Amino acid sequence: FEMSRQQSADKNRGFRSPEWQTGPNVRNSSSDAGAYKRLSRDSHAENAANAAAEKKSNSLLISFLLMLIIGSGNKIFQKLQTLPMYNYPNFLNLLTTFFYIPLSFAYIIPVAKFGWLNNTITKEQLSLPKKPFAVMGFLDCLAGIMQIFAATYLPGPLLILLSQMAIPVSMILSKNMMNATYQPYQYVGAVTVAMGILVVLSPTLNDSGSDSCQAYDEDQFCAVCQDISSEAECNAQNVTGSSVCHWDKEESSTASLLIWAAVMVLSCIPMTLSSIYKEKALGDTELDPVFLNGWIAVFQFIFSIPLAIPAAMAGQPPIYPGDLWDNLTGGLSCWLGSDTISSGCHEDDCTLSPLFVNVYLLFNVSYNILIILILKFGDANILWLAMTVMVPIGNLSFALPFMANYGGAPLQATDIVGLVVIMSGLCLYRFGAAAWARFFGEQQEGAEEDEEAGKRPLLSPVTEDSPRRARVTSTGSEPERLGGIGRVGKSF
Repeated sequence: FEMSRQQSADKNRGFRSPEWQTGPNVRNSSSDAGAYKRLSRDSHAENAANAAAEKKSNSLLISFLLMLIIGSGNKIFQKLQTLPMYNYPNFLNLLTTFFYIPLSFAYIIPVAKFGWLNNTITKEQLSLPKKPFAVMGFLDCLAGIMQIFAATYLPGPLLILLSQMAIPVSMILSKNMMNATYQPYQYVGAVTVAMGILVVLSPTLNDSGSDSCQAYDEDQFCAVCQDISSEAECNAQNVTGSSVCHWDKEESSTASLLIWAAVMVLSCIPMTLSSIYKEKALGDTELDPVFLNGWIAVFQFIFSIPLAIPAAMAGQPPIYPGDLWDNLTGGLSCWLGSDTISSGCHEDDCTLSPLFVNVYLLFNVSYNILIILILKFGDANILWLAMTVMVPIGNLSFALPFMANYGGAPLQATDIVGLVVIMSGLCLYRFGAAAWARFFGEQQEGAEEDEEAGKRPLLSPVTEDSPRRARVTSTGSEPERLGGIGRVGKSF
């Protein structure tokens, strides 16, 4: 038995190098000791590298999970905040834009003055002309106003799905204005998304309106008539010599939904133009993302003030210039939980306003921070995955039973089919390269050359070796490449 153990030990030693066998035991051999130390240092370096990689992987996983939760909450509360604030979309737009200004400059001023965070805000950035920020602020202002008004008047599930039209809109504009090139699978994906939107809208497009009880004078009698569900009860409200309610076909709701759906889709145009202008005006200029967002928010807020007048007149009901100030102060009161409007079809019920609005602001800020963290610890493909998964989460959340009183509605067959079609288009557009090559045998020839030539798709995943990847890790500006999702008012 002892001989067997000795033979086994000798056999095992035969697989080791002489340096390893003698290095630890021979104290007077400097070469062997040096080799042993090098092996030890290499082992420690490898362990440290593995620990760092594991820490980065864990950070990415946590950021991804938080993005799913906070991003979905951001989508849901974008609608929920408008329910108690129905009469005040202009105030909501001004509030959510202004909120970013002190928040951003609380970071910009000390970082720029004291050189914190490895001097991420340089003197070159501070000396940049403000015209590009003003132009982007104006375009983002248009997009923000259109989106907040559309969010007020559209149902929550439809709001989330319509925002995906940013993909085909960005493709059309970037191809014509930037000579961006897209692969066949991306065209198919974008068309599929648009077809899914049409499927979701098909019940509305085929709806000629339904009979309902309507008030002759909405300001005075709307609250009386709007909850009546039978023609007999509706007509019974008209006592001798008075005209309170009438039973008639309600076509305005269908037309209104289609109009605001179109507004939501059209809001993708200034949003995309803002990103295109950034590409052209700033190019590869390295910018701290908070510095960029802060200055854009300043100009976005400035432009939102005069544009509040035409925006208010487009609301439901319209607010005329003479009543705009009262509407804004009423919005402030509602945000603080106090009712102001006590007549008409939409009386104030501001009890939940402080909760819903402030939770949305918290979600929106956290959402933008997580975008930067995911791009720091991972890459844009991880961000695209999170954003793709958030679409069905946010959409289906409104179908939950307890959401019935908060803008939710039961799922229809067209909702399910439309969601499946849209998700198929999103997955194909964002992750379809490998699948397309596998099934059709086509490689993305020339794609890398187009990247180098500046013909990059505006809304596309970023590969690890892309030249854009270096800018992500160094400046964090990739959210701006992704269709403006990292800027104020971009919550898609």
